[in-house]
This record gives sequence, C-alpha cells and structure tokens, in this order.
Amino acid sequence: MNKAVSEHEKVPLLLSKKQIDLIIEHTFAEDDLLDALRVSEVSGSRRIVLFTLHDLEDLNGHVAAAANHCKDKKLEDLLDTIYEAIQKAEQKYDLL
Repeated sequence: MNKAVSEHEKVPLLLSKKQIDLIIEHTFAEDDLLDALRVSEVSGSRRIVLFTLHDLEDLNGHVAAAANHCKDKKLEDLLDTIYEAIQKAEQKYDLL
C-alpha cells in the first residue's frame, strides 16, 4: 500500500551527485526544480532531494525529453536510469 501525501507535501528522491549533474546539464527543467537538486542533502553515496509529486512528474518529463532527443547512447542510458529512479519514487505515494 502506498503512502498518501497532500499535493504540497514533499517526498524524498535519492540520486547520485552524477545523476543530479546530468539533470542540471542536459535538461531544460525550470529553475525551482534545479535549485532543489543543487541544495540536496547528502546521505552516504546518495543525495536526498525533496519534491512534491507534481514536481517529480514535471522533472521526469524533462529527463524523458532529454533522453528521447539524445544522440549519445551512453548518455541516453544514464538518463533512462534517472527516469526510472524518479518513476519508482513517484509510485511509492498517492495523492490524498
């Protein structure tokens, strides 16, 4: 059973520094999304980024667009992995 959250409640997304850098460098995400990535909290080898479910959906759209328009197969695979991580985080929650 998924955890229910309000539309303004933030949920954690775990990413590596490299994944965060790829999002910042290769997507056209809005500044508020990128700023959240830049101020992420370090937890071991990962960083914890807090987003609303709407923000996660928006960020994932930008990651998918970057992957779909990528000419470099290795970069495309890395972006696809980020997409899957965001999608997995989204699927843990339901809006109230």
